[in-house]
Amino acid sequence: GIKFLSERTCALLADDMGLGKTVQASIALKNLIYKTRRRALIIVPASLRLNWIAELKRWTPELNVKPVIGDSNDRKAYYLLPIQVLIASYDQITLDISHIRNPKVYFDIVILDEAQRIKNASTSTSFACRIINRTFSWALTGTPIENRVSDLISIFRFLKSDLLNMSDSRSSIHGKIKPFFLRRTRGEVLHELPEIVSQNIPIELTEEQKREYDFIWNNRTRDLNHQERTRSSSSNMLAIITKLKQTCNFDPGTNRSSKFEMLVTILESLNETHDKVLIFSQYVETLQWLSSRINLPLDLFHGSMNFKDRQKSIDFFKTKPGPRVLLMSLKAGGLGLNLQDANVLVMFDLWWNPAVEEQAIARAQRFGRKRPLLSIKFITVKTIEERINALLEEKRIIFHDYIENAESADIELTKNDMRKILDLPTKP
Repeated sequence: GIKFLSERTCALLADDMGLGKTVQASIALKNLIYKTRRRALIIVPASLRLNWIAELKRWTPELNVKPVIGDSNDRKAYYLLPIQVLIASYDQITLDISHIRNPKVYFDIVILDEAQRIKNASTSTSFACRIINRTFSWALTGTPIENRVSDLISIFRFLKSDLLNMSDSRSSIHGKIKPFFLRRTRGEVLHELPEIVSQNIPIELTEEQKREYDFIWNNRTRDLNHQERTRSSSSNMLAIITKLKQTCNFDPGTNRSSKFEMLVTILESLNETHDKVLIFSQYVETLQWLSSRINLPLDLFHGSMNFKDRQKSIDFFKTKPGPRVLLMSLKAGGLGLNLQDANVLVMFDLWWNPAVEEQAIARAQRFGRKRPLLSIKFITVKTIEERINALLEEKRIIFHDYIENAESADIELTKNDMRKILDLPTKP
């Protein structure tokens, strides 16, 4: 993949999800920039900006990478600044058409991630991407065709505008795109993949979520005076933590959710009959909220359901063709289930200890698996989810003993754990 991208001024890398398109593009980009001191613009869904920054920091720490931020005037300046790698969202690019049309705005290379976002050639987003002054054009997507061949033609209007036409036959399209197209499925590289491919995805809260989160955070000690802080009950602290965690999932007032935007990006990449996704959450409310918004066939599994309905959900997930989703509560789905039909697992929110998380992953990583499992964890940045994740990483070795003993896996947080999460004084 790195060689393929590096050798082409226009290229579509269409590897399946989980095969490292971001890593391949990052290293190819580094090679390109180092050869000729080039300048790059990477356009991504807003929910993926932090993930790209993290991957570039990991694989290409030598590069100067900056996200496009601020109001319209700020963004206008970013496009002109001599920064090696800029990362902008599709929404920003759409808003900034007038800035991008400036003849002084030029990038040696423009990379579109989740390039299916420009599958409709008539949208302003597609138009904005096409008019950027550039020499190299790369596109990354696991689903170059979501619904119809026009999806692919629209992507190639960005890559090589005069290559494809709607009147082209299927064989003609295959022949024309072959020099510029590379795709590997997970099945084709099965022997190269580990049994579990794990990925932590950092996510920024939406503005609506951030306002609600900040309100709860700033008032977390509203009912506690200075003396009461160190002797506040566990239940009071747990209630505050729960409100903060649920706000990280979605804002109840506006239903905005950066995690859901990221989840949609993942689900959009699924198009095979064997693609089946397990989505775990601590909260039944979150599962029900997701069930009303996901457009794929889905089933629910949680402790409030009777045994018959739970078994029906499992049977449907196992026997019905994909793409398909099973929304499962961590507590109800933690033990005793064999769900090796899943090839993608998403931890929508974080449980209190890694033992329960390992048990959830073990539902899918069972005997009889024939494909690697992609395990994804969402972590909202600058929130208590980062604190919880750090705390659990510290305790992972200790919790390992409990992973071996499922009956002891349900370990409660201590008072000091909760104080650390809420940034309150701890007792010696």
